[in-house]
Amino acid sequence: MSNSLAYSIKDCNAYIAISANTNKLMVSPKQTSAADQAIPHQLTRSPKIPLMSNKISIGVLLALLSCLMLSFQYIIIYVIFNQSWLFGLQNVEVGGLMAPGLGNSLLILWLKMLVVVPLMAFVARLLYPSVWRDIRRCAHSGDLPLFSQMVASSFFLFLSQVLIYLSLGLIQPGVAITIFFIYPIVTVILTGLLFGNRTHLFPSDLYRPHLVRGLVMVGVVGGALLISLPSLSAKQPSSELGVLAAAGAGLTFAVYIIMTQVSARKLNPIPYSFINFTLILVFSSLSLSFPLDQSWRFFVEPSYRLAVYFSCLGLGVITLVNYLVQNFAIRLIGGRPASIIGSTAPVLTTVLAVGIIQQGLGLQEIIGLFLVTLGVVTLSMEKLRHQSWKRSQ
Repeated sequence: MSNSLAYSIKDCNAYIAISANTNKLMVSPKQTSAADQAIPHQLTRSPKIPLMSNKISIGVLLALLSCLMLSFQYIIIYVIFNQSWLFGLQNVEVGGLMAPGLGNSLLILWLKMLVVVPLMAFVARLLYPSVWRDIRRCAHSGDLPLFSQMVASSFFLFLSQVLIYLSLGLIQPGVAITIFFIYPIVTVILTGLLFGNRTHLFPSDLYRPHLVRGLVMVGVVGGALLISLPSLSAKQPSSELGVLAAAGAGLTFAVYIIMTQVSARKLNPIPYSFINFTLILVFSSLSLSFPLDQSWRFFVEPSYRLAVYFSCLGLGVITLVNYLVQNFAIRLIGGRPASIIGSTAPVLTTVLAVGIIQQGLGLQEIIGLFLVTLGVVTLSMEKLRHQSWKRSQ
């Protein structure tokens, strides 16, 4: 018997009878007046329902905010590489601070991580007080497989970031991010090939051929091709490179997810993320020191350097705030629901691109965007359904 129910019964002096056969609680109406009968209903009303509803609502809003912030980062990166007119105003021209290329993409990532890593060192302690103890324990454990997995996952995340930055400099942000979002499908395929895991779209029937899963994969790949064709048919090397870079970013990000799933079981996500960020800073520093071809080196006009520094400072701050918001959203609603909301990133990126820098899509590209988003959302919902089914067994 709950405390609220016990308090209600005691307050009303009701007659209590427990049936041995039905185990139902029966209250004699003769002992209570009409006014008294209203009191137990008010007192026994569980406060958990509105609290849970508020918790879910806040979590959903935070997940949407996180997705918007991520999309806004993509717009900033595009603007750094390309001259744009804010909100279609011809007298408000921004961007075009540097030419798109591998070296400049590395430079942006390096400058951003110079901001993120020191801030993350402070924030990680607030989110998880044992962060430094866990990192020291990991460093002294001598677990070479764990070290190699962490380095590999950080490298693939670093590579994915560089490639998506390169793509954002060469093609429209809505197109680049939609192609990038092939990574959930690639993750499913690679996971099945490497570990033999199966994805079930019909948890009640584990042995039935999964036609819907096949349709989802075909839809995502077909949508990515549809949105890529206008860029590829332009027969411009920069557009073709942008499409390939976006696809490469999705592929490498899928590998990063798989590596993280394997290695993150031994370490809390917060110290794991800090190590990831630190290694990305190391990789970008080393890459910038390599002797690249002249056309691939980083270069910023002296008159634009201050603007580039402030832009990357803003990117770093937004990245860290986005990490915090996403962390709180996952705590409130869980990782699977947050991933479903995160699947709308291509649509949000396109909407922001249209509203802020007037970069819209054609009908064919919109159809491709819709197919990719629908497929990724369906796949995320399938994972959530399958997770719920496993818990019910």
